[in-house]
Amino acid sequence: MFDAKLDKLVSDLILQWNIAERRIKKAEQVEGNEVVSPAIFELRYAGRKIIDTLFLLLTKDWRNDQAAYEDICRFLADAIEDCVKAKHDAIDAMVDFVTIWFSEVEREIGANRLLELFSDYFDVTGSLAEVQEKIAQSRENRLEARDGVYDEIERDHLDGILRLYNKMRLSKTRVQEIADVQNRKESGLYWMTFISTAAAVGLIGFEIWKAVFGHG
Repeated sequence: MFDAKLDKLVSDLILQWNIAERRIKKAEQVEGNEVVSPAIFELRYAGRKIIDTLFLLLTKDWRNDQAAYEDICRFLADAIEDCVKAKHDAIDAMVDFVTIWFSEVEREIGANRLLELFSDYFDVTGSLAEVQEKIAQSRENRLEARDGVYDEIERDHLDGILRLYNKMRLSKTRVQEIADVQNRKESGLYWMTFISTAAAVGLIGFEIWKAVFGHG
């Protein structure tokens, strides 16, 4: 369509844009625009570079104008980089939000009770911890294949994490009701045990008092 260099840049741009868009759609399952805003901003920057590219293609003799040609290549490369940032931002935002959400639910309901209700809870939260570690390591080693780390996260971890999140989110009210009922039962059992123990101790104390002082 253009030349070999531009064809490759355009192909790479289409690929990275499509991946970013797919990840943003997944992120929208979590908390809508609040979560995906950083990724959308990056795509907006990419869109601006694409418009700049189209303008030069339409208004310049780019095949014979080296400066215009280099600008086109630069705009396309910048747009690709923005799409890559959008891909990463979408996953970062999802992971951060879901991690906080799981932590809050666990604090409210308790890890053991969540495991009773969702048998894969520990497996998924373990996977989430692994994802956080991968992201942290990728930030420390930016010269290595960081994009591959995020591809691995999407391929091996993301769907399972989002599946449990959606299941728990949709049933959170019912889960809280079950937890409240169980907490009331446990609280009642505690106080019954406490009162029974206190009564027994009191009775024993009274018998001891009678034995010691009752014949005085």
